[in-house]
Amino acid sequence: MQRKPFWKLLLLGIGYMALGNVMSTVMTVALSVIADIAIVMAILFLMTLFVFYSLVFTIAYKDGQRERLMLKNHRTEGPVKGRWTLIGIIMFAIMCIPSVILFFDSVCGLIAGYLIPYRMICGMIYPLALVTGVNYPEASQMPPYFAFIFMACYIFIPVMTAVGFNFGFNDRFDPDKVMYEKK
Repeated sequence: MQRKPFWKLLLLGIGYMALGNVMSTVMTVALSVIADIAIVMAILFLMTLFVFYSLVFTIAYKDGQRERLMLKNHRTEGPVKGRWTLIGIIMFAIMCIPSVILFFDSVCGLIAGYLIPYRMICGMIYPLALVTGVNYPEASQMPPYFAFIFMACYIFIPVMTAVGFNFGFNDRFDPDKVMYEKK
């Protein structure tokens, strides 16, 4: 067992992010029958946030567990400091690319019909887009600042990756430590 390279962890993180967005899109489309009820869409948005960030947390948590086992078996001297924070920042930058394109599309009208694939690519914010009234195909009808609101939904990616690694490395979810910890 050896430490996974940075690029492999980044690709895994991007894959888990994509899976989170796909799952969020599926949940939103499944509830599109009752999409005109604002409270349902607000709850759906919270659930898509939970699904997305749970998957982002999970990939870092698994690597933290792996690092802990390597340290326990004396294969490494310690974890690489800030590795998952940097991966999280790169993942955040990747998720900002569709929103930046949406901003320029809403200002200049570059790509006709970009808002429909945007909502599929960024599935986590699909319910938020519906709640805020962004349910038309053309981004030129949308206020440009909405792109920044959508981008802000991904701001916690670096935090969740760092916390996930920390929880995995420190074995915070071990039932014996949680239930029978001495005080």
